[in-house]
Amino acid sequence: MNHTEIDDPSRSCSLPQDYAEDRLVLLPRDPYCIFAYWELSPSTRETLAGRIGAERWPELCFILRVFKHDRSGKNNPAGHFDLKVSPSDNRWYIAVQEADRCYHAELGWVLPPEPFQTLLRSNSIRTPRDCISDLIDDEWQLPDWRAQKLFRRISLHHLSSAEFVRRAKK
Repeated sequence: MNHTEIDDPSRSCSLPQDYAEDRLVLLPRDPYCIFAYWELSPSTRETLAGRIGAERWPELCFILRVFKHDRSGKNNPAGHFDLKVSPSDNRWYIAVQEADRCYHAELGWVLPPEPFQTLLRSNSIRTPRDCISDLIDDEWQLPDWRAQKLFRRISLHHLSSAEFVRRAKK
């Protein structure tokens, strides 16, 4: 590739649809939502299809199993829940009930009467907190008038629009 090809903005480039890799990745979106994306390589799909058989493939159920970890920090799962996904899916937004928790996921399949079989395991992530930090650092502390204004704004966030406007005019 020469220098002019790199600098030519009219040249169209597109990303591939997949990379023929097996992977499952979790990303925290906000305190109560996780984004997961995954890819099963063609060789993994072929191996799975050979193991199950073409006649039973329509009965196959893909599951995204999400594990919540306890607060000990030792990666001990404290429970899980399952989401049924289609074999053609490759991403999912996952609603979680607790902020500031560690999670990981496994993508697998179920074909009765067999139990859940794991295909991929994700990275572990921690969702952000849903509150203001309780740490107070003198070096980064807001002046009193700014802190009062900020805390007033935060305390009003639950008000309706009309009530918020009414109080703001005071």
